[in-house]
Amino acid sequence: MNTTMGTLVYGISSAQVQLPDPELAHVKAIALLKLRRNESFALMIRFDDSDQGRTTLWLHPAIPLQFRFESDDRSELDRPLLEALMQKANSGELTINCSSASPH
Repeated sequence: MNTTMGTLVYGISSAQVQLPDPELAHVKAIALLKLRRNESFALMIRFDDSDQGRTTLWLHPAIPLQFRFESDDRSELDRPLLEALMQKANSGELTINCSSASPH
């Protein structure tokens, strides 16, 4: 299966992280909900299949955030996964383990 890769752009293009479109769609849903409520949180992305380690971003409503999807198709959201991710984000840090992710 060929996975399309989207990009999360944080700030003014200074921090970019590529994630598979389905994972990016879930991160987007959580981020928009939290930021709409003026709630900041940390997003940590672990890069399992590279020597890049991990990246942590502090997501805040005043900092520009973009979600660029490679595919025009909308990824189907998994409600139980969204609930679990929101619970983690509400604790202050949302961690995404992604073997296909790559920092830029």
